[in-house]
Amino acid sequence: MKRLTPMEIFNKDFKQSIRGYDIDEVNEFLDLVIKSYEDVLQENEYLKEQLRQLKKSGTGRQAAVADRTGQYDEIIHDILARLDRLEQMMRR
Repeated sequence: MKRLTPMEIFNKDFKQSIRGYDIDEVNEFLDLVIKSYEDVLQENEYLKEQLRQLKKSGTGRQAAVADRTGQYDEIIHDILARLDRLEQMMRR
């Protein structure tokens, strides 16, 4: 299905009938639809740009997780070394 543009929504004409909808009410609603649609399109572009920047920065979150994992490995190694020293002291 083809995506509508805000201008296509704005330019849409509806047939009038004797018992039709209130034209002003329909136009007010379509104005709200257009504004909401423009907001969604802008947010979509913003999010796409953020995604492009994250991909450029070395897979973003994966790099941060790998960095934290390296920090945890150092901490665990330090704790194990301390436990080893404590065990040796207790054996004496």
